[in-house]
Amino acid sequence: MEFKAVPRTIADTLDLKRKYVIPRFQREYSWENDELQELWDDLLDCFTVNNGKLFPNEYFIGTLVLVGDDDDNMNIERQVVDGQQRLMTITIAFSVIRKLFLAEKEKTLANKIYSYILGEDADGVEYAKLVTETPKPYFQMKIQKRDQDEDISPKTDEEKRILNAYNYFERKLSRKNILLEIKKRYSIDVNKLDYIELLKLIRDQILHCKVIYVTVKSFDDAYAIFEVLNAKGKDLSPTDIIKNSLFSILDETEPVDFAEESWKKIKSKTIGKCDIQTFYRHYWLSKYGYSTVKKLVKEFNDKIGKNQSEYTVFLKELVEASEDYYKIVYPNKNDWSQPEEIDIYYALEACDIFDVTQMRIFLLALFDVKRKKMISHKQFLKIIRFLEQYHFAFNAICSMRPSGLERRYSSYARKLRTCKDNNETKKCIDELIETLKEGLPAEEVFVSNFVNVRYTSDFSKDKKLVQYIIKKYELYNMNTNEVQPLSFTIEHIMPESLKNKECGMIGNLLPLGDKLNSELMDKDFKYKIKKYSLSQYKTVEKFVQQYQNNTEWTKDMIIDRTKKMAKKMYEMVYNWK
Repeated sequence: MEFKAVPRTIADTLDLKRKYVIPRFQREYSWENDELQELWDDLLDCFTVNNGKLFPNEYFIGTLVLVGDDDDNMNIERQVVDGQQRLMTITIAFSVIRKLFLAEKEKTLANKIYSYILGEDADGVEYAKLVTETPKPYFQMKIQKRDQDEDISPKTDEEKRILNAYNYFERKLSRKNILLEIKKRYSIDVNKLDYIELLKLIRDQILHCKVIYVTVKSFDDAYAIFEVLNAKGKDLSPTDIIKNSLFSILDETEPVDFAEESWKKIKSKTIGKCDIQTFYRHYWLSKYGYSTVKKLVKEFNDKIGKNQSEYTVFLKELVEASEDYYKIVYPNKNDWSQPEEIDIYYALEACDIFDVTQMRIFLLALFDVKRKKMISHKQFLKIIRFLEQYHFAFNAICSMRPSGLERRYSSYARKLRTCKDNNETKKCIDELIETLKEGLPAEEVFVSNFVNVRYTSDFSKDKKLVQYIIKKYELYNMNTNEVQPLSFTIEHIMPESLKNKECGMIGNLLPLGDKLNSELMDKDFKYKIKKYSLSQYKTVEKFVQQYQNNTEWTKDMIIDRTKKMAKKMYEMVYNWK
């Protein structure tokens, strides 16, 4: 297979004397608001600020796979196999910008941007840079024609999506909206920004976008490349690009390939639910600053010096952090083998049950300062326990929206890393605790959500959470952490065979040994309450003391006990030690 692959900007791509032909058998234009919004955010997030002014930056937007002999300049046609959606969207955006330039009496600017829509061959004959058949003549009349037909109506779903994209960019590029969005993203005086300059800035940012420009001589080869790109994630991920940057500088392979071996270690620790991109972003947020996935490459290039020394240090620290991250995501008792450490394991295990990811950002910093002996064990355990209880209430029970939580954890993680001694780390941790407590749900909210937690054999999605609650409630009744109730089965006091929703509520559940539980099954309450006295679990003992004179167990009693348990659990969140 012969192919050429070179990096090119959109400006380079459209400045070439090329006619990019989308074969009629290609899929229709399919981008809708989600894809358009993603591109728009990418464009606006790319700018850098210098002396109160915004400047465009290069940004990789994917691969352009074309069929045609790249050495043949006589035939200007290239068949587009991959990149159709991006080329059409960029053409639509340029059409809107041209229209806005004309509305502002900027004819020269309008003519220049039009040269990216219509080109001229060697004889001065105009041709469309992008040729597409399926929406013809709508795309040509509405988007590419010099005198746009404003009255033409879309007839097909594809044409409607083209019009939607056109209207989308027209809204986004309006004077009012562009100023509002720039103000939201950047700390500059928007009142000093000129609208024409902003339109030029958006134009330049699109032109700065980069593609990998791949040309092959046959469709068979083109689709072979296309399938590989799609099978392995069509575009390079930020971590792929960062890895390539590291490897390009750290290129020594003898006596050992340091970069390769380091990356292998990172990959071995970032598997399954601990994927490498999530880990890398959490590490970046923990140490360098808040960033979206889309800006990770730019942030890396801005903050890490492109030399062997800084790249070596960065990669070593990344390996170390990946080992910590693995311990956080996959808690293992062997990592916390000392008696005074076992609560750390249980707290990490609980956060895994709660499916909490944002706190990993802070935990990476916490593990780092622990390794550097900049925090006492007491303070380390204190914050771990608090985070467990906080996320139990916030996430596991109330399913509250974590708006701003990533930024908060990022901020405190970076602050923790700058602490110089135990006193400073203590102060930082106390501040974080007080800040998080402000966002805890009110008691009535917690109780109403707690009532909805259920477990039966037919409804088992909350089983691990229910087991956690029963275990915590048993510890509360034991009034000690010395012995963990590790092995128990869940007894349904009112038999779940009755199929009542109350049967699955926490108030209808007790911890029991397997043998005793199997003896009870669907027996009536009078029989069960007598047998419960054989159990050594404190929760069961207290249940018997409270209800031994009752002859029946009702739905109202289940709800009442559930709410009382909820209030006790809520007190545990607020009155932690």
